[in-house]
Amino acid sequence: MQEKSRKALMGNGMAIAVLTALAITLFMTSPTSGDFWWYDASRHAFNGVFIRDFLLDGGLFNPVKFASEYYRKYPAVNIGFYPPLFYLTSAPFLAVFGANHAVSQAVVTLYALGGMTLAYFICVRHMDRLSAAAIAACVITLPEMALWARQVQLDIPAITMLLATALALSRFLENGQTKWLYATTILLGLAVLTRVQALSVAPALLFFLLHPAYSRLASFKTRLISLVPLVILSLPSIAMFVYFSKINQSQVVQMQGMPSIASIANWVWYASCLPEQMGWPALAVTLCGLAAALWMAVTKRLPATAVVLGMFCLSSWIFFTLVSNKEPRFNLPSVPFLFLFAAISLTRLSPRITRPVLAALALWLAYQAVFAVKVPVVSGFQEAVDVVQANTPPKGNVLISAHRDGSFIYDMRTTGHRPDIGVRRADKLLVEISIHRQFGIKDQNLSAEDLLALFKRENITTIVAQNDYLKDQGTMQTFQQLLDSGNYFKVVKTVQLSGATRPDEKTLTVYTIR
Repeated sequence: MQEKSRKALMGNGMAIAVLTALAITLFMTSPTSGDFWWYDASRHAFNGVFIRDFLLDGGLFNPVKFASEYYRKYPAVNIGFYPPLFYLTSAPFLAVFGANHAVSQAVVTLYALGGMTLAYFICVRHMDRLSAAAIAACVITLPEMALWARQVQLDIPAITMLLATALALSRFLENGQTKWLYATTILLGLAVLTRVQALSVAPALLFFLLHPAYSRLASFKTRLISLVPLVILSLPSIAMFVYFSKINQSQVVQMQGMPSIASIANWVWYASCLPEQMGWPALAVTLCGLAAALWMAVTKRLPATAVVLGMFCLSSWIFFTLVSNKEPRFNLPSVPFLFLFAAISLTRLSPRITRPVLAALALWLAYQAVFAVKVPVVSGFQEAVDVVQANTPPKGNVLISAHRDGSFIYDMRTTGHRPDIGVRRADKLLVEISIHRQFGIKDQNLSAEDLLALFKRENITTIVAQNDYLKDQGTMQTFQQLLDSGNYFKVVKTVQLSGATRPDEKTLTVYTIR
């Protein structure tokens, strides 16, 4: 028995070592120099920096004043719009290793490693270690998963917490131990505290708690009390959702350009994304696994773990299908659950055939993620920051007018040596945007005289302007005409933007006051 345990420990250790090497490789191919691609990735990184600064720079002594002054100086913090768990977990790393993009990305990588490790332990109880490690590697290297594992976003951290939830729930269904039931609800609460959309699997949890075949594992009172941690941990996220309910409702009910909820196009929308999200080889394995799962369900040979994974996939899939606003990323939690459900079913049905197929698939997906796919980045903001910090007078403020103004503000805080410079956003002062342009924009209708008075009041001595940004708005047109006149501001340098930019993102022009 002792020899068997030692071999198991060594086998698990070797598998986790391989997964760790894969995680490090993903980190090494991630953007880590302030060159954020996704428009709000810089804000997720900045929220962690804010918590780090709040704890280290005296925020606890006067929290309201500190937060207000901090946001006025660096208006890229939006921690009130998103749940805080990821930011809280990244803050200690930022405090120890420094406030920079690489550290925030490293925290996402640690979550990715945690997700792979959880996937491994979900699988290894039903198959050999090689197959379990291959499945775990496949999960993180599926194209859509590999993309978001290399961006400072909440998706991978939330999925990792959901995988932990699935593992705990499967253990409860297998042995009926109450500790696993409480672990399930606590972990799901933490997932919701990471990303509110994690509530998409709550119906699946309720199914297992209420279905007669499973409810016998614990008394009704115990099952009811076990939900208390979930409710308490979810309250902050739910409160944020309710506070922004006007915007959230517009996304849920009917977004422009999206199929109506009752249409066939809506119900097959995410299925049509699977080739993009998984790639054809992984999709082929998944389809074979679904056929295997159907056969095993008919013959009543599906393990509890597979049932949990299947229900989590189904619950989240229905949830995101019902939400009108759709992107392949939004349904990302369904993808690893779908693949795990199919892979476990296929391995249980035919382990000898499946083992080499999964190993080959893992190698292919890893090669594709690391070598064949170019990770999107957007560069140029760091250079603009260098120019601004070299040309802005002491205690002056800079106005940023750009789609990715969060990247500029992040770089202003985390690089250079000009903490005396404050930042103002054109999309707050000159126009008013509700989170995203598609949710509404209001022109402030400012004249040239109004703009000059605004610049004086806000002590704006430097301006960074993206070409053609919001050019359909009257105030932005007046703003550009004011800059072009050369009477009040002069051009210092024009910086080229490069990478995965939008068509209207070509240059940033830095101006200083005459």
